Amino acid sequence: MAWDEWDQLKASAAERHSAQMQLNQLPADRGGSGGSGTPAGGQDLQHSAKPWNSAATTAHELGVSTGTSKTSLGKGHAGMAGGLEGLASLAELKTVLTSWENRLKSVADECDALEPKLRQVPKDLGGVDTATGAKADSVKTPKVGEDK
Repeated sequence: MAWDEWDQLKASAAERHSAQMQLNQLPADRGGSGGSGTPAGGQDLQHSAKPWNSAATTAHELGVSTGTSKTSLGKGHAGMAGGLEGLASLAELKTVLTSWENRLKSVADECDALEPKLRQVPKDLGGVDTATGAKADSVKTPKVGEDK
């Protein structure tokens, strides 16, 4: 690819993806922040349990399928020892089998450990949201036109 063509591709990509910073607010074209400190439209920033629970379900499913794969791998190798007796490749095959069994066990163990932690996150965040909201609500701010 010619350098000129590469420069054109980079310039085209840069035009499509102009970088803008946006922190916890609605995009500027949607009105920004309302007068009460909440985003325009009156919606508060909230978290959702759905992505955390979805990740926990995925971790569980991966753990189960990894365990099933490990069992299938063991069954697939069960009858090979007799047919390959005396061949140098038998020792290597056993080494590879052991290595994969260890890897699959590690993945399954990690998934088993991760699932309950992922399910706990939305519960913990809900408590933090409530506590933070109470602290924010306790701050007294003067209204427009009031003396400070």
